[in-house]
Amino acid sequence: MPDGCQLSITLCAILLLFSAATEADPDPESRIISYRSEPGGGAVFDGVIDTRPADLCRKASLSGARCLAPEQVLGPHRRLPNFSGLLWLLGSAGLSGEERVLVVGDNANRRDFIAGLLYLAGQQQIAVLDTRISGSTEISAAPGLVLSNIREKVFVAPMRSGRVVLRNELQALLASGNPPPLLDGRSEREYWGERVRGARGGHLPGAQHFASTAVNSAANDGIAFSSPAGDPIAYGHDGYEGLVYLARLVANGIASRVYLEGWSGWASDGALPVDSVSYPEPDDQAGAPTRVSGSQNIAVLLATAGGFAFAGFILGRLTHNRGAG
Repeated sequence: MPDGCQLSITLCAILLLFSAATEADPDPESRIISYRSEPGGGAVFDGVIDTRPADLCRKASLSGARCLAPEQVLGPHRRLPNFSGLLWLLGSAGLSGEERVLVVGDNANRRDFIAGLLYLAGQQQIAVLDTRISGSTEISAAPGLVLSNIREKVFVAPMRSGRVVLRNELQALLASGNPPPLLDGRSEREYWGERVRGARGGHLPGAQHFASTAVNSAANDGIAFSSPAGDPIAYGHDGYEGLVYLARLVANGIASRVYLEGWSGWASDGALPVDSVSYPEPDDQAGAPTRVSGSQNIAVLLATAGGFAFAGFILGRLTHNRGAG
């Protein structure tokens, strides 16, 4: 039995299930996403992204940092931007995708969301500072740089489209009878349908509970989740939480794919199978969508570039790949 099985029965079940997994890269610095406890330490970065709210970033940040908060990326109800809009936004932040970028901020979810987004977009290497920077001696007197109204660079890195799983692909994998491991990163109460944030409660058929909040502390660097059916498919409540989860898995050496629609997308289709299904009471407000207000200027720019439609994000993935081929 793996060491540390006192952590939880669920975690132990996952570790035992994949005890024959391949070895993860033992050097965290060589991973596409890695965590750092300090911004310096001899490391050289080509750019810094500050994920704090824009007003804080504009006051003071790390030297040369660009202000890029999740609110500037997300549409109403945390909808993801389409692919062309995302590439334009990253280019306006001075990124081509070939840089080694340091992501900083005060909130772990915000940092990891931007890291996950950069990972999918194709950014070469991403380091995440896992401590808050407000009040830090590392902050310079200079303000963070707001995004330009013009694109400074063309983001040319190929998107990691193979890391994204679409709903119909997931349906086919489940119907095959031999799907890859499914990892549910939500809370345990949501997993069992006790808390409902959507049309239904429960989890995807056969999914294992491996909370996003536990990945950094519980995952062992020497273990990677693997099976003959392929890398595990991770999901959260929605695209925002799914990218947070993906970043943490990748940073801990767990090669994963992500179902970006998340539980909210799957649960919205009553014809799709669900384990531990439950339904919200009529007066249950827990399922009300969470709205993250966006920056109006950035929202207009992204809409001009193609809109916020999730379908556009996926369409961009497909058309980009055809063009790259």
